[in-house]
Amino acid sequence: MLGYAVELELIDSNPVDKVQWTAPEVAQSIDRRVVANPAQVAALLEAVKSLGKRADKVTAFFGCLYYAGMRPSEAADLRREDCDLPGRCADCGADFDDLAAVKPSASCEHEKIDYRWGRLVLAGTSPRAGSHWTDDGGSHERRGLKHRGRQETRTVPIPPRLVELLCVHVENHGVGPDGRFFRGLHGGPLSESVYDRWWKLARERALTEAQVSSPLIRRPYDLRHAAASLWLNAGVPPTEVARRLGHGVAVLLRVYANCIDGGDDTINDKIGDALG
Repeated sequence: MLGYAVELELIDSNPVDKVQWTAPEVAQSIDRRVVANPAQVAALLEAVKSLGKRADKVTAFFGCLYYAGMRPSEAADLRREDCDLPGRCADCGADFDDLAAVKPSASCEHEKIDYRWGRLVLAGTSPRAGSHWTDDGGSHERRGLKHRGRQETRTVPIPPRLVELLCVHVENHGVGPDGRFFRGLHGGPLSESVYDRWWKLARERALTEAQVSSPLIRRPYDLRHAAASLWLNAGVPPTEVARRLGHGVAVLLRVYANCIDGGDDTINDKIGDALG
């Protein structure tokens, strides 16, 4: 604002330039203490489900953050047409490209399903912008993917566990008229206050008292951090991890540097050999 005032010649110079102060540095890398392991995440998802039907409506939402590494705003905008949810009936051997649309047949009820790797094609996000800043006066605004053009998409393979969560969600809760999986209490956009509340209750139910008071998976967004850390430590190339997360490689390695297990014992042995 002051710089613009200088351009308009309303003031001679920007007085802020005379202040000898710089903002303190902010940590750019993730604190590895927030990262949960797969067993802890599974326990948390079960805890969400156990809180009742209203809470269970966001179980698959949290699953998207962990198993697909999605941002909350991306998961909130996930639609039925964005998903490939394949599997195979273990009883009759029939293959299905879209399990969520499968119905019992005369010869088989298709009750026992082997879920397979699926795929999501992410096309947009639904972040909270505030009713004063959206065109339609709603609290959320549909936008393109972060760091991408409006019409660009990002394809993310998803493991069988997430395919199962999404199929069960469709069966138990359906989808909205616009195809959205996850909705608010009255059918509108899913609010952060709604899923944050269920997440806090799930942490209290699934974690120990010491873990609840720690930074461990404190925010739903930390599920995305846990996913990235898991993939990197599993040996997935950083280029592929960055692609699935919608990051650049340089940003990925800078943000998750503290979460990568680099084989400390092996490195220590090498340094010890050099010293000895």
